[in-house]
Amino acid sequence: MNYATAILDLTNQQEAARVLPQAPLVASYHTGWQGLTFTHYRHPPHETVEHCLLQHSLVITDPKSCFQAERRLDSKFKHYAHGNGRVDVIPALLNHWTNWDREVEFSVIAICPTLLQQTAQQQAIELIPQLAIADPIIQQLALALKLEIQTGCRSGRLYGESLGTALAARLVQNYAVSQPEFKASGLPQSQLAQVIDYMQTHLAQDISILDLATLTNMSKSHFSRSFKQSMGIAPYQYLLQQRVKRAKRLLKQPALKQQTLSMSDIALECGFANQTHLTKVFRQMTGVTPKTYQKR
Repeated sequence: MNYATAILDLTNQQEAARVLPQAPLVASYHTGWQGLTFTHYRHPPHETVEHCLLQHSLVITDPKSCFQAERRLDSKFKHYAHGNGRVDVIPALLNHWTNWDREVEFSVIAICPTLLQQTAQQQAIELIPQLAIADPIIQQLALALKLEIQTGCRSGRLYGESLGTALAARLVQNYAVSQPEFKASGLPQSQLAQVIDYMQTHLAQDISILDLATLTNMSKSHFSRSFKQSMGIAPYQYLLQQRVKRAKRLLKQPALKQQTLSMSDIALECGFANQTHLTKVFRQMTGVTPKTYQKR
């Protein structure tokens, strides 16, 4: 590696600005998400410094962008047409330089290498660089992260980190040098009961996937797979179901209690960000609004 190459941490906003000096339009620095960082840019033509990153990075171009790009990855140079929602996968610690010829819009997702290692059940993972590939799953996961930040991260840390785990799984399954062997098994009943009890006890709080994984002494990705194997749904989906169930109970309380508990109070007591968030999720899961349900 060239001695002048900058080694940068994309989770640090100041260091990220050394590669992309334009301030991001959307960023996850404030979210508390563990293992991934999301930024979205509208950036003028630019030539980056020679650098390598401590994280694996995904560059997802906006579907409406179309431009010419140049990249050099460990001395391998490529000039290519980019945009139209296509994706670059840049492995961590890869000597790297790039430039583009016009203002473009794109997202950058930095994923900690340990998250991939945990996803592969502690097996070492080496990614193959990819340039301008079509991957609709990565596109959709990136869009979900962007929308979550833009709407105030109402769904909590568990949702954002679950998307990060899904991205890590996608990279391991599709862009690793060799495919790891997974041992699929559910949680032991005692651990499953402990996790469910924790969710119920802390339903009003912003639960993270790390909180739940720590209870089982598993990595976040191993826990997520094991929980889904046991319950048939992901931890975040189960948590939402339990929050809606609690909201149903509170909505059907005797009239005297209902008068002292507003819809906003019910939302917060069930772990929703606000009344609007409660209404959206409640309607998605039941087909009716909380007020309609209450009047039945």
